[in-house]
Amino acid sequence: MVDFAVIFDFNGTMLFDTQIQFRAWNDLAEETLGHGLSEEEFLHCTNGRPSRETVEYFWGDVGEAQMGELVARKREKYKQLCLAHPEIFHLADGITQVLDLLKKNGILFTIATSSNPRSMDFYFEHLGLATWFNRETVVCSDRRFPGKPAPDIYRIAAQELGFPPEQRVVVEDALAGAYAAHGAVFLFSANVLVRFAQDISAP
Repeated sequence: MVDFAVIFDFNGTMLFDTQIQFRAWNDLAEETLGHGLSEEEFLHCTNGRPSRETVEYFWGDVGEAQMGELVARKREKYKQLCLAHPEIFHLADGITQVLDLLKKNGILFTIATSSNPRSMDFYFEHLGLATWFNRETVVCSDRRFPGKPAPDIYRIAAQELGFPPEQRVVVEDALAGAYAAHGAVFLFSANVLVRFAQDISAP
C-alpha cells in the first residue's frame, strides 16, 4: 500500500539551471548597477527565492514600476539563455525515470516552485512536463502567499495531495526550500524517494 506522496521543488532539483539563473541576474546587474553580483552571495542568500526578493536584496528598495521592469528583464534574459543552451536546459538526468516509477506505482506527486506562473508555462512548453504533471495543480509563486522559506507554498501543495504531513516527501535543493518544508512539518527526507525507486527497480 502506498503510504506517502511527493512534492518536488523545480529549479535546481528537476532542472539544474542555477548557472543560467545566476548569469541572467548577473548580466542584469552589470547593465543596471554597473557591477556584477557575488555568486557565493547569490547562492547563499537568494537562490530558491522569488525574483522580487532577489531584486530587493541586491537592488534595494525600488519602486513598483522599476521592480516590475527588472523582474521582466531578468525573466526574458533567462528564457533566452535557456533556449540558447540546451546542454543545460533539460530535465535532470534520471528524473524522468523517477517520475515514470511514481506514476506507474500510483504515487501522488506535484510541484511547488518559487518560479512564477509564466515561467512554469515556459517549462511545460519546452520540457514536456505535461507527461507527468497537471499544470493546474502545480503551485507557483504568484504573490498570493509569502515565498520560501515561508512554509505556505508546501502547505498549499500538500492540500492537493491529501496526505498528512508525516507522509509527504519534499525533494529540495535550496536552503530556503528546506526551511519551507521544515516549517510545513514535512518529516521525510528525499532519500525515502531514492530508496523507493531502488526497491521497485530491483530485479
